[in-house]
Amino acid sequence: MNYSISTDHKLKIIRYKHAGLINSEDIASAWSVFLSLNEFTQLKYNLLSDYSNGKFNIPIEKIPKIVEFMKVIKDVVNGKKQALIVDDPYSAAASMLFEESVYLEVGFKVKLFSTETAALKWLAD
Repeated sequence: MNYSISTDHKLKIIRYKHAGLINSEDIASAWSVFLSLNEFTQLKYNLLSDYSNGKFNIPIEKIPKIVEFMKVIKDVVNGKKQALIVDDPYSAAASMLFEESVYLEVGFKVKLFSTETAALKWLAD
């Protein structure tokens, strides 16, 4: 797998960076790590997901399934923020569809960015 996960205690965020082709199994694997982190589940750290060197290999039709998973963990993600840094057009489009659905159905605030600076500013607000 082509990703890394680290904890930034100063900013109170979980940093997730993924490069290359990103499939649903990769995302599921990363989420299992997030859900094992006390900072994410108990201390309410937000999530910075950097896909700037990656490309989603996930069909748009799978977005409802991902949102269903988010409903299962609603108690953990409701009210949290996830900033997505994306530069690939398909990945950006898929992210926008996910962004709206997951907020309306779960209360998880996801927003798309093109730079880390903008993403970090939003997470800090």
